[in-house]
Amino acid sequence: MHFSLLQKYQIKMSESLEIVSRGGSSYENLFDSRKYLDTFYGLDPETQQVDKESKFVLSFLHRSFISGRIQGENLLEIGAGPSIWHVLSACENFQKIYLTDYSKNNLKEIKAWLDAENTAFDWTSYLEYACELDENKSTAHEKAEKIRKMVSLLRCDVTQANPLCPVELPQMDTLIIASCLICAATNKDDFTAYLKNIVSLLKPGGYLVMSEYLTASQYVVGDKIFPVLSVDEATVKRAMADSGCEIEEFSVFTDFNSQEDFFDSEDIFCLRARKL
Repeated sequence: MHFSLLQKYQIKMSESLEIVSRGGSSYENLFDSRKYLDTFYGLDPETQQVDKESKFVLSFLHRSFISGRIQGENLLEIGAGPSIWHVLSACENFQKIYLTDYSKNNLKEIKAWLDAENTAFDWTSYLEYACELDENKSTAHEKAEKIRKMVSLLRCDVTQANPLCPVELPQMDTLIIASCLICAATNKDDFTAYLKNIVSLLKPGGYLVMSEYLTASQYVVGDKIFPVLSVDEATVKRAMADSGCEIEEFSVFTDFNSQEDFFDSEDIFCLRARKL
């Protein structure tokens, strides 16, 4: 995450920051999808490169999928937000990918990229880094076109027993959850309950790959402050066990580049687990 001096100044000088209520309605009505992308996924203004924490996540995802253990017919990402970057390595291992989110505006932002609209967010640098991890077996353009042919978009609501309701799909070979549960849950019981709802979409023996922030409390998009649930490593591991998943790898990245004016997390983790 990289922020210009102007962005920092605007946040510090703003007198109209509004703390929004938790829940899906805030993300449906108050969340500026494009401003979120520009703020948190814009390139480092000095190096014009993907930031260190994103490289950590992309490298973990690449390592998980390149092993060959995680593959199959279908993959589903719950709570993708307005982004596509978590499936950049996964696209090599599956025939079909579903990206889901509660917010229609987030899905609209993804659709703009899928349709290669000129106004869509530019994920080229992320695609290039994913290709670099894969020893440039394909170009960024080739990978982008492959993903565009594979992806379908769906609404989701993790508070529901079937997060895809009213859509019914066969259980998935693999799930991805990234930066989702701490936004949806208001307490640790919710965190576990919503994770159980998500895991119900996964085949027994299937894999779940998760990326989330530790000890965060809020983040800022535009003039809105979005509260999130603060969780620690023990809470996450307990919730995974209660959801019937066995963690195979849990990796924490502490060299975090977050600016407290925008986001107060210090660590990000990735885990790979298997449903028992």
